[in-house]
Amino acid sequence: MGCVGYRLTVKSNLGKAVQKVFTHSELGEVLVKFKPNARRFIARWGRGRVDLTAPALASERDALEALDRLAPRLLASGRPDCLRFHEGQKIFIGPLEVSIIRQSLASSKVFVSQKEADFALISVGDDYDFDNEATTAVVSKALKTIARKNAPEILLPRARELAALHGCHPSGWQISSGCRILGQCDASGIIKLSYMNLFFPDELRDYVICHELAHLSELNHSPRFHQLCDFYLGGREKELMVKMKAFRWPIERKI
Repeated sequence: MGCVGYRLTVKSNLGKAVQKVFTHSELGEVLVKFKPNARRFIARWGRGRVDLTAPALASERDALEALDRLAPRLLASGRPDCLRFHEGQKIFIGPLEVSIIRQSLASSKVFVSQKEADFALISVGDDYDFDNEATTAVVSKALKTIARKNAPEILLPRARELAALHGCHPSGWQISSGCRILGQCDASGIIKLSYMNLFFPDELRDYVICHELAHLSELNHSPRFHQLCDFYLGGREKELMVKMKAFRWPIERKI
């Protein structure tokens, strides 16, 4: 097997996840989370390492074998570059431009300000080193704060426009705070869209919205669902699925 050892990082309580760090011969450090609600092994690149979600009843050997199976795909996709921000950088959250600047008035703090609908500032204190991983996390958190505040005004008008275009009638719209689940449609017809969708380009935001609109008719992912979703997307569902999987987030998605 490719895994050469592990160390326990978090001791679990009943019904909660157990986390262990493994050292894999090809992937390096891997954080394995044994979760009660997990049904299968899911691996993705995290903050400088691979995160593996495993079913709670899986054994350590099962996790090691899963890592060996998944390693070729993870390596083929390429280890993501280390995310870093810099002074003067501009990041777009939908139509909103966010500029990162330095400030020396409170050198140990980071401030977020927005006085205009289409412009915001993140002012980073002089004590912060942009080459430090902790600074990346702090700036990512600030960008998320801006996105959450602006999500209803940016996401929902476009969602309603697409619903009207395709003759769809959700019973309601909500903005969710999830980082992993980007969209949901429940049996009552309420569609939830994560504020994280604001970090996508327009076409991928439309993909998520149309995906959920298709769930109004088909709650599963049957061939009928994909036909409907593809129709809403003008025949681009497969193309946009590929782009979604290849998308590199401009922030740390989960902190």
